Amino acid sequence: MALSERIERNVDLSYFEGKIPVNYVYTYGLGLENFFRSIKEKGEFLASKCPECETTYFPCKVFCERCFAEITNNYKVPGTGIVESFTVCHLNMDGSKKETPAVVGLIRIDGAEDCVFVHFLDISPEKAKIGMKVKPLLKRKQDRDGSIFDIVGFKPM
Repeated sequence: MALSERIERNVDLSYFEGKIPVNYVYTYGLGLENFFRSIKEKGEFLASKCPECETTYFPCKVFCERCFAEITNNYKVPGTGIVESFTVCHLNMDGSKKETPAVVGLIRIDGAEDCVFVHFLDISPEKAKIGMKVKPLLKRKQDRDGSIFDIVGFKPM
């Protein structure tokens, strides 16, 4: 017998308390897997360019989000860029106060100028400036695990 109920009025809705165990494996997908594997193994950043409309993407993609063309080639970019904008975070995700404010920037990566990359800036809030050149700061190779956290942040050049 299936679990069902006929709802006549929205105030008569019922619910069930408890936990539903959900087991899953999250995958990055083909584009991001290539991106994070390249950082983990070589310390190199990959971008891609649409063969149809020539839009560039960072991180690399396997299809163009503008014209839906397939993207089969990635290319190496230096990871350097320019800060387009930034914000200073004073609170943690749970709303508690941070010990030290974090600076999060929008970085236009050299060689992939059609998009911006959001990440931490390794700088005090007072020294952060729009237009400043930055370079990536990576974890040591032996400490990398193939995730976004392999990029510690971006520091001024």
